[in-house]
Amino acid sequence: MSGPVTRLLARCLPAGLWPRRALVAALLLGAALALWLWAGGGAGAAGLPAPNRLVLVLPDDADDADAHVMAWRDAAAELGFPLESVRASQLLRRDGALPGAALILPDTIHRRMNDALVARLDQWVRGGTRLMLVFDAGATDMAGRYHPQQSRLSKLAGVRYGLYGELRAGMLIEQAAWVDQAALATLALPPGKLMRQGSELPLTSAQPAPGPDEQLAVVSYHYGRLRYPMFATAGGYDGQRLMHGDGNHLVAGVRAVGRGEVLFVNLPLSYLKLRTDGLLLHTFLQLFARDRVGLPQLSAMPEARGALVMNWHVDSGAAVPAMEKLAALGAFEQGPYSVHLTAGPDVDIPGDRLGMDLARNPEMQRWVQRFASRGDEVGSHGGWIHNEFGRLISSQNRSLSSQMIERNTEAVAQASGKPVIEYSAPTGNHPAWVTPWLKARGVRAYYFTGDIGMAPTRSYQDGLRGPANVWAFPVLSFGRQAAFEEAAKSQVPEADIAAWLRDVADYCADRQTLRLMYFHPPGIALFPQAFKQWLAHTRELADQGRLRWITMAQYAAFANRRLQVQWALQDGPQGQQLAASHPDSLAQMAWLLPAARYAQPRLLEGEARIVRAGGFWQVHAGGGPRLVLDLPSAPLAQAAHTPAAAAPAPTHPRPLTAPHPVTQPDTLRLQAPSAQARS
Repeated sequence: MSGPVTRLLARCLPAGLWPRRALVAALLLGAALALWLWAGGGAGAAGLPAPNRLVLVLPDDADDADAHVMAWRDAAAELGFPLESVRASQLLRRDGALPGAALILPDTIHRRMNDALVARLDQWVRGGTRLMLVFDAGATDMAGRYHPQQSRLSKLAGVRYGLYGELRAGMLIEQAAWVDQAALATLALPPGKLMRQGSELPLTSAQPAPGPDEQLAVVSYHYGRLRYPMFATAGGYDGQRLMHGDGNHLVAGVRAVGRGEVLFVNLPLSYLKLRTDGLLLHTFLQLFARDRVGLPQLSAMPEARGALVMNWHVDSGAAVPAMEKLAALGAFEQGPYSVHLTAGPDVDIPGDRLGMDLARNPEMQRWVQRFASRGDEVGSHGGWIHNEFGRLISSQNRSLSSQMIERNTEAVAQASGKPVIEYSAPTGNHPAWVTPWLKARGVRAYYFTGDIGMAPTRSYQDGLRGPANVWAFPVLSFGRQAAFEEAAKSQVPEADIAAWLRDVADYCADRQTLRLMYFHPPGIALFPQAFKQWLAHTRELADQGRLRWITMAQYAAFANRRLQVQWALQDGPQGQQLAASHPDSLAQMAWLLPAARYAQPRLLEGEARIVRAGGFWQVHAGGGPRLVLDLPSAPLAQAAHTPAAAAPAPTHPRPLTAPHPVTQPDTLRLQAPSAQARS
C-alpha cells in the first residue's frame, strides 16, 4: 500500500546529491465526467483536424516490456482507448507533428530528453497539438543532468518546476494532494476518496456543497490523507488548476498554449501504479483522452451500464445467525453477489472453534446451496483459519500458505458443487505470488486492498503486473474505513454511511462504471437502516436500467472478452470512421462518442443500436464480429478551441453526481444498410 519516496528520489537525483537522511515513505493512493463543452469541445484548433490518435512518446532505448510502458498500455486498454507508441527519434525525423496525434510524455521512463525534442514539442503544441506532460518527463538531458535553473518544459507546463539550481535535492517534496472545488466534477474521484480540510469524514452528498475556495484532500483506506512525491513549483499559473499541494505547489492543471493545450500532472503516475496506486494514472488519462482530446471510448461496462459488486466475507461462526437478519432486510431480493467463505473451524488460532466449520455445519451448507441456486458466485476467502492465515501468509513458507488456500477452496467447492473461481484475502493480505498461483487453479478475479477506489484492473505489485487475464477488484472505502465494523469503531454516524452508499450507487450508474463494496454479515447489524435504504435505492436504479449487480467472475469474463476487441479510428469520406472487430462476437460492447464532436453516427457494416445519452452517442454493438461506423463531424466541431483558463467551472448541486443523466434513445438503427445501398 505504500512506496518510499526515498527510492523515487534516489533514481531522480544525480549521483552524489542523495541526502543521507531519507524523506518519509510516501503513502500511495488506493473515473464526474468532465463536461465536454467546458473542455472546449475536444476539437482541434481552428483549421486543424481533430485528434484521432493517442500516442505515448518513448525514448529510443525503451523496452516495450518495461513495466512502466505496460502500465500506460494497460490503463489505456482498461479505460477503452487505443494507444500507440512512437520513439523520440521518429518524431525528430518529422517536419510536423504526427497527424491527428495527441501526445503523452510519461514519467520515469522518459526522464532523459535532448534539446531538439524539447524545442520540437514546444513548436507542435503552439501549432495545435494536445500534450499530456507527466512529472519528470524531459527533466534531464541525455547525460542525466538537470537544467541549472528549471525544467526545460516549464514554459509548456505553465509553472516553474525542476528547480535544481535553487533547491538541489529539495526540488522534490512530499505533500498532500488537494483537489480544487472547481475540479471536483472534472476529476470525478469516487465517493469516499476526498476529505474536507479539518474533518475526518469523507465528502458525501449529505453535507453542504464545498465552497469555491474549499480544498479537499485525496484519502485512502486505513491511511487517511495521502502524501505524494512531487516537484516544488514556483510562479503563477494561467490555466485551470485541478490539484495542488501545500503551499500552492501545482499538482495538476490544464492550459492553452498557442493553438494547443497541455495537461501537466506533477505526480509520478506510472511509478505509483506499479506500487498498487493506479487510480490517478487512470483518472488523468481518462481526463486527457476523452474529456480534453475528445476521443471515442470503448466502454468498460457491458452495454455501457453501471454495476456494483457486493462482496460478502463470511469468515466465522458469527456469520451464520446474521444471514437471517440479512434476509429480513431484503439483501437476497437482489443480486447476484460474490460470496466468499473461510471454511475452517477456527478463526484466530487452531482450536479456538470460532469458525463456521463448513464441512460439519448443515445450516451454513444450506445457505451455500441457496447462494449457488440464486446465481451468486461462491468463492474462497483465503486459507482455512482466517486471522492466522492473514497474519502469517507474508512470513511463513509459501507451501504452508498454499496448502491452507487449497484446503479452504476444496471445502467451499464441495459445499457449492461448483469450481471456485473467485478469491479474497483475509485481512486484505495478498502477496504478489498469490495471483499467478490462483490463476493456475482457475481463479480469474480477486478482492484487493491495493489500488483503492479503482474499477477492476490488472494490478501491479512489487513493480510487476500479475497475469494479464486475472482481475483485481479494489475495495472502495469510506475514507479510512471500508467495513461497517471499522466505521462503527470510528463512531461514524449512520446518516453519513447511508449518504456514502447512495453516492456510490449513483456514481456507478451515472458514470457507467463499477465498484466493489465489501461486508461481513454481522456488520450489517451496525448500520441496518443505511443498508436497507441503499438496497431500496439500488432497486430503483436497476428498475430504471441504469445499474446492475454483477459478480466478480462475471465481470472478469466480460473484461477478458473486451480485451480481444480490435478497433481504431480511420479517415472516411465525410470525416472519420470507427472500425471494430472481435474473434467471436461484439455482443455487450458499447462505444461512447462525444456528441459535441460528432453528429449522429451512421452504421456502415454490422449491427448496432445508436442512442443519444447526455453528452454522448452510445453505440451498442450487436452479436456480429465486425462493426464499421461513419462518424460525421458535428457542426461546431472545428470551432476554435476555448482556452481552459477562460472556461467556466462546471456546477454540481450534488457533489459526486454526474451531470449527464441517461436519456431516452433519440435514434435506433438496428442493422447496416446493404452494401449496394451504401455504394
